[in-house]
Amino acid sequence: MASKEFFSVDGFEAMIDRLDQIDKEMDLRIDRTLTYLAQRVIEDAKKLAPNLSGDLEGALHIGEVKKEIHRRYIDLGVASGEVNSYAMVQHEGFRKTKTGKVVYMSPGPKTASKGAYKGYLPGKKYLENAIKINEKLIIEELRKALAF
Repeated sequence: MASKEFFSVDGFEAMIDRLDQIDKEMDLRIDRTLTYLAQRVIEDAKKLAPNLSGDLEGALHIGEVKKEIHRRYIDLGVASGEVNSYAMVQHEGFRKTKTGKVVYMSPGPKTASKGAYKGYLPGKKYLENAIKINEKLIIEELRKALAF
């Protein structure tokens, strides 16, 4: 027969307290990992971003970790409303005129002078390519953060 201590209220409360502590530690570890990974992606995105005046590079930012019921995420990208449309056009590599004509963008001399970075040329898809550069790191770091 099981001992009374195994079923004691004190033992149960201690177990609940420990589980709460583990939950808080896990949340903190995930938040730190997401922030670190977002910083790495933004650093690479700045090196890959088109450069005309530097406004786009300066507008790249990292948001706060957001929590929903069963997920966590962090927003990253362009923070400034002034360069939002420019950032989108530069990322996609084209824009549509008022008449509906598609105009394709090509890197200017300042962007071209940046040269290749980690196998990618600066210009269109700068944010997407920065994520691709960090894909293995993202998987490894999240795996570590979720391990007990």
